[in-house]
Amino acid sequence: MPRMLIIAVVVGLIAGLLVGGFHNLFTVPVMERAIVLEEERAAAESPAAGAEEPPLVSLGVQRIGMAVGTGIYGAILGLIFAGGYALLRRVVPQWQPLAVSVTVAALGFWCLSLFPFIKFPLNPPGVGDENTLLFRQLFQTLFFVLSTAGVAGLLVAAHRINRMTSDRTSRLQLYAGALLAYIVFAFVIIIAIPGNPDLVPVPIDLLELFRTLTMIGHFLQWALLAVGVTLTLKWYARSAQGARLSAAGGPESAD
Repeated sequence: MPRMLIIAVVVGLIAGLLVGGFHNLFTVPVMERAIVLEEERAAAESPAAGAEEPPLVSLGVQRIGMAVGTGIYGAILGLIFAGGYALLRRVVPQWQPLAVSVTVAALGFWCLSLFPFIKFPLNPPGVGDENTLLFRQLFQTLFFVLSTAGVAGLLVAAHRINRMTSDRTSRLQLYAGALLAYIVFAFVIIIAIPGNPDLVPVPIDLLELFRTLTMIGHFLQWALLAVGVTLTLKWYARSAQGARLSAAGGPESAD
């Protein structure tokens, strides 16, 4: 597990930096346009607010900050990926690393990206009422935590089912029950947790483009994590196998 943890964090960090580059190329211009429109709307509503103040941070620093931020976020996702990998390994120990990595990435994309997006569609920064910012952040964080806990609980339940019985029919029935329980849980949290109360005064084409690019970034993060971890694990396996063969062939070559 320690090696897996290090691999996942490093791969997640690198993947996050690459995704940061993607966002700097494609998403940041959309964000900047949305911010300009929001500022123009605010100025039109309160003309007496005065002249526009220059940004505190230059555009170049903002772009570097985005790459650093996505890198740190990628490392955090690497920690989560490592935990999910360890859980899924217990459920399906016979699977190859690629199958485990892809499944963990798919589950991670669902519970931390796609499912939260359904409840809290992503909006450009600077858009929304500042008075509701804390409210929105608290409930979004709660949704992330519960969504992740739900998938983790599903994996733990699958592991316990495997230990409870070896009968294939009984396992399938219990798997179906666990999946149904997760679906009910997902419906409960998506209905019970309040959504974003603010209107989004951004042109629909610009808003849809921003959300699409952001979700592509999330997908790339998880895909790069799965590919990077799999390739690294295969490299370690080949290196270990080569070392064993060399050690086994050493005495023979000496003879």
